[in-house]
Amino acid sequence: MIKVIKDIRGLVDIILEKERRGRIIDSLLPAWKISDESYSLLRTGRTPVIVIQGYLMKRESMREIDNALKDAGFAPISFELKRLGKDKDLKTLASELRLFLEIFFKNNFNGTKKYARIPAIGFSMGGVLLHYVIRAMDGASFIDRLITIASPINGLKYAILAAPLKNIIRTLRSVYDLWEGSDFIRKLKKKPFPPSCYFVSISSEHDWMAPPESCRLPELPNTKNIFLSGMFHSDLPFSKKVKTLIMENLIELSYEKLIKYF
Repeated sequence: MIKVIKDIRGLVDIILEKERRGRIIDSLLPAWKISDESYSLLRTGRTPVIVIQGYLMKRESMREIDNALKDAGFAPISFELKRLGKDKDLKTLASELRLFLEIFFKNNFNGTKKYARIPAIGFSMGGVLLHYVIRAMDGASFIDRLITIASPINGLKYAILAAPLKNIIRTLRSVYDLWEGSDFIRKLKKKPFPPSCYFVSISSEHDWMAPPESCRLPELPNTKNIFLSGMFHSDLPFSKKVKTLIMENLIELSYEKLIKYF
């Protein structure tokens, strides 16, 4: 009887915790609401992995990577972002993501498991966003490894074309931020690569939207550049080769060796 009571209390605590988490995220950051599937996977004790899609892309565009993560025993954290960069600039999105991470670590692991730090994966603009959070907003306190796919962290020349209309058409604000001369990119370039975080960049020489030079990381002990060929920008999230590289670079680091923050 005592065991049954404890089980019931535990179930009630989980339900109440889920409701509390939902209220916090929904009220503060509705765009960063986590899917029910992600919560379910977290409760199984899997290691979470933040996954963010590219500009104006739906969450379904990262489904192949999500499935590969689940098959490997991870819990991909998918957000109910309608279209990334649709109506906000990158700095605003970065601030929201940074606040989400703070809430996520301090609240969402209650009753499940506490982690030191977790990996993150970003495609195109999603990877640039994660770079800014880690390098300019102390995101390395939460993220230990960042794998980006065709993410132009050094900026794009042609994004200047969005400048004349960025204050009229909201969807162009975040595009302008990717211009190599924008305040956002200039600030990002000045920020160091925290030694406690490992950075991997995957790019393709046949990708004219985000050429390898725009995605190239500096040669440091905690950076790795992987250059592919034969794939266009939109091909990369669906490539078997890319999925294999992601898994290799996630599993490469032993989590027992991570710096503990909790």
